[in-house]
This record gives sequence, structure tokens and C-alpha cells, in this order.
Amino acid sequence: MDYFLSKRTDVFLVGIYQKAAGDARYAQIFSNLPSDSKTQMSVIAGIRHKF
Repeated sequence: MDYFLSKRTDVFLVGIYQKAAGDARYAQIFSNLPSDSKTQMSVIAGIRHKF
């Protein structure tokens, strides 16, 4: 999701959910540590200003 506050400033929200399938023992979303279970969730929020 991306919401523009002005021509050069916006806020964003990204959510990722992963569920390991088959005989996988844990889930691991890129750049996160592996989870202790078969599921993992990551939420990233931020504000960006372009100069």
C-alpha cells in the first residue's frame, strides 16, 4: 500500500505472510531469521521523501 502526502512525500506499508508446506520444518522470509514454527509474518512501514 502506498499513500502520497504530497508530490514528493509518501507513506508505505508492506505485509508478508508465509506458511511452510510439505515436510518443511520452519518458514523463512528473505532477510529475516527463520521462525520456530511453520508460519512467519513480516510488516514494514515507512515514510519516504524524495529530494
